[in-house]
Amino acid sequence: MLHLIKEIKEVRPYRIKLKFNTGEIRDVNLERNLKEWSKTPGSIYKQLLDPDYFEKVKLNTEMETIYWDNGIDLCPDTLYSLSE
Repeated sequence: MLHLIKEIKEVRPYRIKLKFNTGEIRDVNLERNLKEWSKTPGSIYKQLLDPDYFEKVKLNTEMETIYWDNGIDLCPDTLYSLSE
């Protein structure tokens, strides 16, 4: 099944609670992934390690996923697979 994001329910440092098109509300902890993705010199993911910037996440209603103004967006299926 293709997972899409319908709503951002809650945002905390490195964690986002999302409502998916299945009706499920799931918690995604991105801390470990962000630290790993930020290891590359010049990685844009380093910005997301700043809790204030991380909390500026937005919902793209057209693509039905989340994004930040720096150009990062994350695949809804990936977010679902990382969620609890």
